Amino acid sequence: MSFKKNRYLLLSFILLAITSCKGQKMEEKFEWTGTVSAPEEYPIEVYKGAIIANDFTYGFDAIWGTQNTGWGNDGGIMSVSTKQMEAPDSLNFTWLSLIEQKFYTGTWKLDKNKISKLFREGFINTMNNQKDTYTLIKVGLAPKGRVVVWLSGAGFQTEVGAFQAHDTTITAEKAYDNAKYMFKPNYIQLTLADEMVMKPDIRNRISQYGAPDMDIYETYRKRYNWRPQFILPDGGKASTFFYSYLNGEQENRTGEELSANEYASRAVPNYVTLIWKDKPGKKNGLEIRPFDQKEIISAFEKLGNSNPIDLVIKLNDSKTAAQVSLKNKDEEIKLINSKIKISENLD
Repeated sequence: MSFKKNRYLLLSFILLAITSCKGQKMEEKFEWTGTVSAPEEYPIEVYKGAIIANDFTYGFDAIWGTQNTGWGNDGGIMSVSTKQMEAPDSLNFTWLSLIEQKFYTGTWKLDKNKISKLFREGFINTMNNQKDTYTLIKVGLAPKGRVVVWLSGAGFQTEVGAFQAHDTTITAEKAYDNAKYMFKPNYIQLTLADEMVMKPDIRNRISQYGAPDMDIYETYRKRYNWRPQFILPDGGKASTFFYSYLNGEQENRTGEELSANEYASRAVPNYVTLIWKDKPGKKNGLEIRPFDQKEIISAFEKLGNSNPIDLVIKLNDSKTAAQVSLKNKDEEIKLINSKIKISENLD
């Protein structure tokens, strides 16, 4: 074969390869790990599960043990050697609900495009004012087989999926070896009696107020069109506002985003933190932690979604107390049971 023909064939192969690459979408890669979240009052036992991407599977099994760090809070985290993976596209999970004494299981599709978009867009980390992004995929497991998935990063946590598992039967004979301990006599009772699992403050809360309604974790997901409104003394100006919501989401707003202060579809807040500067430029803080849950849920439900809602935080002139209320164009409801802490001169 002549040199000219060889060169022609080589050029044809190169063009074919280029055309083939153009026809294939190059998937973006991200750095992420996984964890489990469960309510303090409703501990769960991990049986098995997986967050699945096209090129990677982040697995869960009985080594994760009992989890109840609080709804939306981090559980244990296992490090992985792989650093860059595609966004996941599916999830499966099986767990034992200790209070209900039953197993739940399910397999679900994740919104890969939405997750990729959130990874890609990221957010501004208010600790260093630099662009950052999510690094943790959190699987929330609630009573009655409810599953919520969040992306979590520094000061931000965003729901990316909510699913329903179904109950299932697993026997000691069918269980894999490392999970057989779950079927030992009185294992559930002994675990629930363990103060490392059901800590004294959890027991005291249940004793005083009762365990949360098992359906409350769905109520937490209801959204309203609202924003904060600050009334500050001495020409004060808000600089940072941190939202933590009952549905497990979080966001941290500063700069232009906070100045714009647009209404947005948000869940009911669990607690908030405000940093503001007074006229001389001194930094001060106000924390509402927590809102009285029954009071604030009731107030949002009463105002509804017919009109935008303002969460009004009004400090007195001496910066020693604050009034908190919810209002729309027709009605204002005072929130009198919120726990408020004010701090001056934070610099």
